This record gives sequence, structure tokens and C-alpha cells, in this order.
Amino acid sequence: MTAALAGLGALVLLASLVWDERRSGWSLGFFFAAAVWHAITTGQVLGSSFEAAMLLVIGLVGVARGYANRPRWRTWVRYAYATALFFALLSLRFVGTTSGPLPWSLVVFHAGVLTLAYVSLTVAFLAAVAGWAQHRRLKSAPWRSLSAPPLLGLARLEGPYLRAGYVLYTVGVLTGMAWAWRLWGSPVAPDVKELATLVTWALFTLLLLEHRPGRVSGGRVLLWWAAYAALVFVFFVAPYWGGRHPV
Repeated sequence: MTAALAGLGALVLLASLVWDERRSGWSLGFFFAAAVWHAITTGQVLGSSFEAAMLLVIGLVGVARGYANRPRWRTWVRYAYATALFFALLSLRFVGTTSGPLPWSLVVFHAGVLTLAYVSLTVAFLAAVAGWAQHRRLKSAPWRSLSAPPLLGLARLEGPYLRAGYVLYTVGVLTGMAWAWRLWGSPVAPDVKELATLVTWALFTLLLLEHRPGRVSGGRVLLWWAAYAALVFVFFVAPYWGGRHPV
């Protein structure tokens, strides 16, 4: 049932991506129902990467829908929908998995904060990539830039979401370390997910320190790709490596 609901959401989102970006509302309902049904059947709220992924997809599509009625933002909205669809399909791998019994405050606050961080950083990443593409259009084929989001608008989208995502991610890391200290006696261990989380945090720290509104460069975009790839690794790949950190 969970996989079926998520699959229906993915199909609706795919249809919206192909035909009309403004028709994605039904996908949000299916994804939310999949997350709720998974929580009911497993008996644990936000105790699985699947539920966190569903909330990430819902948040990303929800933000993108706010720009769906702006013709020049159509390209960015399609980027966001395609990314959400990618995560929705990846999340099916985690259907039925749970982290086991954990304190309620850890599950809701730690996992919830990190999920919001993933949404914010994904929006900022897509804005940064779209800004770099628009910058190249302005230099090579200016007439094509008229149908793409304006650089100033993308910069205004990237900056606030990067700062919010960084703060949320930092809070998530610190609460995770605090609970690791309480549960296992040490805040950090040679665990793949924990070490990858620290590397990801360091990469986003570099991005935040060198952020300048309106500044577009190939080096910054490469740093964005590295940081976001690390974020996806932490979320979807690291749990398969084992270790003390729950899925």
C-alpha cells in the first residue's frame, strides 16, 4: 500500500513535469498519504528514511509550486519537480525499514530538523545551478535568457535558503551528536554516515563563507555539486554501509 501510494504520487508528478507544472497538487496528497500509512504500519513516526524522503519531496514540490504560475520560472520549476521525482523513486528502497525504538524527542526534533534542512539546501542548490546556467546564457546567447528565471531572483532564492538550510543542518548535526553521546558514550565514531555528515557540513560551511549575492562562477557551482552529492550520499547511500547510526 505504501509503495502504491508513493508510486501514484510519482506518476502524477511525472505527468505534471511532462504536461503542466501547475497540476502537481495531487502528488502532494499521495506522498503525504504514503508517509502517514508507512508511519502507521511501522508504528514509528519519522523513524525511517522513507518518511523523511517523502517529506523532502513534499517540501520541494510545495516550494516549486509557488513559482509555477511565473512563465520565466518554468525551467526552475521543472528542475525542482525532476529532482523531487528522483528522490521519490529512490525512497521506494526504504519502504518498510525503521530505525528501531528511539526516544520521541530524537526522532521528531533531530530527524525533523534535518528533513527541513534537506528541503532548504535542495532549493538553494537548484537556484545556484539555474543561476550558473542563466549566466552562461547571458554571455553566449542573451536572447535565450528572456525565457529563464532572472539572475537576481535566483540569487535571492539561493542565499536565504542556503543560510536557513545551513542553520537547520548544523542544529541537526549537534542534536545527533548529543544523542550519540547519551546513547553510545561518544559524539562521533568511525561510522560512514556520521563521518560523511561532518564532511557535508564542512562543504556547506565553505559555501556559506564564500557566498556573495549575485556572484556566479564555475568553481562555486562545482563546490555546490560536491556538497549536494555528499548530502545525497548521507541521506540515501550511507545507511547501507552499516555502522551504529540507525537507518
